[in-house]
Amino acid sequence: MLNKNRQRRYNYNKPNYISILKNNSSIILFFTILVIMIYSIIDYNFFNEPPIVDVQRHNLEKIREFNLKELYNQKNLNHNEVRIWILNNTDQTGLAGKMRDCFEIGYQKNEKKIKGDYIIYKQDNFKSEDRYDLGKINSEVTKVFVHVDLEDYPKFKTHIQEFLSFTGFESEIIDYEYSQKLYQERDITIILGNNWNKNNNLIYCKESIN
Repeated sequence: MLNKNRQRRYNYNKPNYISILKNNSSIILFFTILVIMIYSIIDYNFFNEPPIVDVQRHNLEKIREFNLKELYNQKNLNHNEVRIWILNNTDQTGLAGKMRDCFEIGYQKNEKKIKGDYIIYKQDNFKSEDRYDLGKINSEVTKVFVHVDLEDYPKFKTHIQEFLSFTGFESEIIDYEYSQKLYQERDITIILGNNWNKNNNLIYCKESIN
């Protein structure tokens, strides 16, 4: 009889862990989340070292993966922001029109397709009675005039370099002719003289490519 009473008293005094967990579940959950957060912060800042990346190799892999080099060679979206006039100062009929196709469509250079993506605002002949505010021009010499004030718009230097790269001209061929009237009409004027097919890429503009 005594053993039974002792057993009952023992069972009565034994803590009920299930009941404790139920009554304190929110507190336990809070501390569990807190511990996980503290561990994550410590692990991220002290133990989780970032992998060493070869930047150059990574960039080359991305270029190959997305074919970025080919996309860049085919299209420069900034070209269509440049307002270009092409004026023919030679006796060659249709030269300005052919150059327009070249700038807007492209040309084939040494088995390489150079895609054109400029927008030509005007093509015409450079007639003696209409000088387009550029004065007397020597018909023997091809000239490129830039009408943008580079002090106000220094980023246009990039457009000039792109223009030279596409045409193959050297920077010596450029003259800076700024006036409000010229700038309102166009950014660049290229006047084709009799030497237009010497030492540049325009010689490849024999016919349009698709």
